[in-house]
Amino acid sequence: MEVYRTACPRDCLDSCAILAYVESGKIVGVKGDPQHPPTGGFLCPKGNSYIEYVYNPERLKYPMIKKNGRLQRASWDEALDYIVLKIREAINTYGPLSIFHNYDSGSEAVLKNLDRRFFNALGGCTGVSGSLCWGGGIAAQSYDFGGLMQNDVEDLANAGGIVLWGRNVTDTNSHAVPFIKKALLREGKLAVINPLKTGIDGEADLVARPRPGTDAALALGAARYLIKRGLVDEEFIKKYTLGFEEFCRAAEDFTEKKARDITGVDEGIIEKLALFYVQNSPVTTLLGYGLQRYRGGGNAVRAIDALSAITGNIGKPGAGVSYGHQMHWPVGARVAGAELANGKRYFDRTNLAREILNAQNPPIKAAFITRSNPMNMNPDTAAMKKALNSIETVVVIDLFMTDTAREADVVLPCTSFFEEENLRANSWSHWIFYCPRIIEPVGESRPDEEIFMDLAHRMGLSGFEGLNTEKLLEWAFKPLEACGINLEQLKKVGYMRNPKIPRVAWEDKKFSTPSGKFEFYSQKAASEGQSPVAGYIPPAEEDLAKEPGAYRYFFITPHSRFRIHSQFQNISKLKALHPEPVVYMHPAEAESLGLKTGDEVEIYNDRGRISARLFLERNMRRDVVAMESGWNIESGACANFLTPCTTTEMGESAAFYDCRVAVGKID
Repeated sequence: MEVYRTACPRDCLDSCAILAYVESGKIVGVKGDPQHPPTGGFLCPKGNSYIEYVYNPERLKYPMIKKNGRLQRASWDEALDYIVLKIREAINTYGPLSIFHNYDSGSEAVLKNLDRRFFNALGGCTGVSGSLCWGGGIAAQSYDFGGLMQNDVEDLANAGGIVLWGRNVTDTNSHAVPFIKKALLREGKLAVINPLKTGIDGEADLVARPRPGTDAALALGAARYLIKRGLVDEEFIKKYTLGFEEFCRAAEDFTEKKARDITGVDEGIIEKLALFYVQNSPVTTLLGYGLQRYRGGGNAVRAIDALSAITGNIGKPGAGVSYGHQMHWPVGARVAGAELANGKRYFDRTNLAREILNAQNPPIKAAFITRSNPMNMNPDTAAMKKALNSIETVVVIDLFMTDTAREADVVLPCTSFFEEENLRANSWSHWIFYCPRIIEPVGESRPDEEIFMDLAHRMGLSGFEGLNTEKLLEWAFKPLEACGINLEQLKKVGYMRNPKIPRVAWEDKKFSTPSGKFEFYSQKAASEGQSPVAGYIPPAEEDLAKEPGAYRYFFITPHSRFRIHSQFQNISKLKALHPEPVVYMHPAEAESLGLKTGDEVEIYNDRGRISARLFLERNMRRDVVAMESGWNIESGACANFLTPCTTTEMGESAAFYDCRVAVGKID
């Protein structure tokens, strides 16, 4: 039996190192690498299901072309020649901007970025901008810190206090839990801020359940409490920050009473939260992404950043506001080949359906969907179906027949990370991984980069001369060579710390803002039409709760521990653990509606209707219903039939949770 080191490429906070066991050319076992400190020898339920994922009978194994309304098997030559024909027809008549490319983070393997190089080499195309995930927070921390950086996950053990602000670590960040527990064993304290129950509430010293979309008001109220009592880190503020007086004026209005009225959190809890940051320093705040999925989400992150800054919980071990880092972004930039494009047009991911439907000069004639499933994961699923059906040729590259693939004219099967050679780096891990090709491709599947190299050669595109996997790996790794490491070293050991990422964020106190300081007041924000200091913006659909026949409930769609977005729905092991969609509601609200546990209920608003089994949960807010995101259309519970095309005030991010619904029993 052979054992290989590789890494999970999923869009996940944990970035696990994997040991894969291979016998007779087939994977027979996987486990977390015990020598990789963050992984610690265990995998989540998704990682443990990788054998079934690879050898799943529902894997796409050969190309398909739609004929007479049905997808039918085709050869690679037939499929690729057909795609080349359609690209040339579109470009010759309408120009390269009539070609649309949608990509996201379905795989974070670095060489996947070759898809972008292909479309840049066409002369440019219509691409996507904004974020379905975390753009509001990126913009916020760019104003405050000048960019994204976070302490190593292992540093959590050094924290005197940990605040899980909107992050359910047991479901979406399980490899942080051992380090949190190390801190607690050292008499560290834990605070949980979440409108929903989390798996670690029972170990928390403080739990606050704010009204959805009001986190900024909660942070501003806590900050004001400390400012009024002189409980701030004056030395840190004086030496390393800009605009504290302006921030004080912005927070002045957020008395404990006003913060209580906005957030629904008792004044005593607001005071305890404020003191938590002072009495337990150093304090690490782990931000979830849900708290910025509202119209005012960017300001929420800025307010929490400010609360950490006034208490000096920045730039030292055990402290910081952890949202992500951007130090890995140069890795793979050359692969994407931005310099090859003559021009680009961008469609907002949040409003993608209407952007496609309204496109003129030129209209969209061909679309390529890679590393993404917009039919399922973008807002307004009904409109997305109309948009994709309006395009003459839709090409999807995937491992499974997703909701988007079902709308395609051409479907191409790609490999899993076990069947290709790649690198892995992302926005949360301090490590970079080498992923060797461990087994032969399943069926006729091909790595994404091989598909695009083949298409480029058929079209005679420049920028692909002499390219192969080894050359692409060298390009991707090149930015790290200046740090004294090389690709061959990485291949030998499997993973190493990314030398460009410090273990403690901003420890030198040299921030990347225009002033070189942490900026409570950002002139850059002001110049871009934002408030220069953190403020509170109410949720967009707040008034819907006050209308007759009101949509009384906030609709929150957190991530599942059994899926990554819409991925892993085909795994029987995971289906057994979570066989059907469920929606959570407070028992008192269910009783008021004549509902009980186990009822089949309908969740609806003016945009659509979905259904799920009702479960009751006392440890959540009464004005919320919650259902995990990612369920496919066939399940009847695709949440994005209900979500609006609202964007955050900064960062062009989808405000998925700025959504109101009603609930009723299905007879």
